[in-house]
Amino acid sequence: MTDPAFPNMADIKDRLVINRNISDAVASIAETENSPRILVSISRSLNANSPIVDELKIKLGDAIVDVVSALTEHTPYDSVFELAAAIADSRATHLLSIGGGSVIDGGKIGLLVANLNIKDAADLEGLSSAGGKRPDISSWPIKHIAVPTTLSGAEFTPIAGATSSITGRKTGFAHAHLVPTFIVLSSELSRYTPERLWLSTGIRAVDHAVETICAPAVDPETADFCAKGLGLLHEGMLGTRNDPEDLVHRENSQLGVYYATAGISRYRMGASHGLGYLLGVIGHVPHGITSCVFLPAVLAYNLPATDGPQTTLAEVLKVATAADVSPAVKQFIGDLGLPNRFSLLGISDEAVGEIKSAALTHPVVQANPRPITRVEDVAEIISLSG
Repeated sequence: MTDPAFPNMADIKDRLVINRNISDAVASIAETENSPRILVSISRSLNANSPIVDELKIKLGDAIVDVVSALTEHTPYDSVFELAAAIADSRATHLLSIGGGSVIDGGKIGLLVANLNIKDAADLEGLSSAGGKRPDISSWPIKHIAVPTTLSGAEFTPIAGATSSITGRKTGFAHAHLVPTFIVLSSELSRYTPERLWLSTGIRAVDHAVETICAPAVDPETADFCAKGLGLLHEGMLGTRNDPEDLVHRENSQLGVYYATAGISRYRMGASHGLGYLLGVIGHVPHGITSCVFLPAVLAYNLPATDGPQTTLAEVLKVATAADVSPAVKQFIGDLGLPNRFSLLGISDEAVGEIKSAALTHPVVQANPRPITRVEDVAEIISLSG
């Protein structure tokens, strides 16, 4: 399922509600809606370890019709259908998704199931990017309010992924309606996110920005958006590392993600993303951490083919030349207390061999600005990572 008419960045910006207090933000949205019935979908850990749900119930009263924690890691289809059933049972008019990328992606696909009355996994599979069916979506009655607790950026994109119960693989969906109706950025809420998760997902957003800027034939406006996002993320995450209670740095990081995702769904990413997908599946490494170990190495590998874009990156990162970008990014990741070398992950030789082989046919790896055609090319990138 695809739709070329994805919202532009100005349209997405109009959906933003920036308020440090999540309850106040959601209440301001509810005031503009007609008798909303809000189903809260929240990650289990956040529900257990924060007062967010109680605060929402106090602030919004009967507008909160139910609270569920149906969505689990990797967003399996079963959990998506469980969420869709809860939406139907509660007669919700709005889904409020509070959590990281899995919760927000699951909310997107759960609303796809609920709004289109999809009955089973086979029908859902047919609407995936690979399935190719194009539904006639004339209305989208149940609205989505997304409140991210990480820097993964799922809230800003018209794409989502879930793990198929048919193939066992992550399945992608893309449609303009998948972008949430409202996007709440709450810096106060982000303090409940573990530091390593917050910062590593931020490096994933940095990866989005960098590989978009380095993408062949990227348009200048998108490159400028991503450069702004990179600058905000660089300063914001270092600020949070030094002072976790500083909300301004957290807000800047959240805004940085908005700008950094400008190229998602518009340009194919490169080897840092592609090898990261493989390392995630084969080595069971979170995507934020895969970006930590691959992005500096891919920048070094790609330098002969991306000297111009990396000169832009050098200006943003305040280093002298394009050749200084890879070391600067590696240092940045290390300063955040995150692993910046492949060898630190303890990946088995067998898994490394699988990654090398799979990379040669992986479409995202093959979209890299500098060709990767041999196992030796992948080995070079892993070696550059250290």
